[in-house]
Amino acid sequence: MATIHLYLVRHGQTELNAAGRLQGIYDSQLTKNGVRSAQGLARMLADVHFDAAYTSDLGRAQQTTRIITALHPELKKPTIDVGLREFNFGGLEGTKNWWIVNQVRKQLGPGTFVKLVLSKERFATLLWVFNSLDKTRGAETLVGVTDRISRALRRISLFEAQDGRDKNVLIVSHGLVLSAFLYQISPRELPARLLKNTSVSRVDYQERQFKLVDINITPKRRA
Repeated sequence: MATIHLYLVRHGQTELNAAGRLQGIYDSQLTKNGVRSAQGLARMLADVHFDAAYTSDLGRAQQTTRIITALHPELKKPTIDVGLREFNFGGLEGTKNWWIVNQVRKQLGPGTFVKLVLSKERFATLLWVFNSLDKTRGAETLVGVTDRISRALRRISLFEAQDGRDKNVLIVSHGLVLSAFLYQISPRELPARLLKNTSVSRVDYQERQFKLVDINITPKRRA
């Protein structure tokens, strides 16, 4: 039975990331720091022979993909997959992160707020917060985004496993949607601050099961 080794990459830092604003289906270019970090990740993954590459349809993910695949002449043109796009924040798109935090503090009180931040269910709570604050009711739910990304990664894995060979597959996507997937398969391993920009997490797909190998690994900064 073939094993598909998925390399799940979060894109580099963007202008909206640096400004501390929610960025789902909204898009922005990588910052200079984001480009440098993506180049560092590319060097870190340079020795991995990739059999295929898939990327979200959003520009920041495609920009990161181009930087990584520049060091992989073995790869054909990456496949764009809408299923890999970021969580939709609905009416909260572009909102300042600090505004979200302040609203939750006001609604819950400082004591309850701290308990939720420290709880094992903090990721599920975070997505509940987005839904409760979005007056347009356009924000995705935890169930919705988890189902979307799981179906996309399962579909990709099954397609790549058709010829019975083990493969390394590059997946460039986004912080919240990848966190939702990793939260489903291994909730205790998901970092409190979720996934860093230009981090890579490794998941193996074998016999229709996903297994976490590594999570949130980032390239070392050069002195």
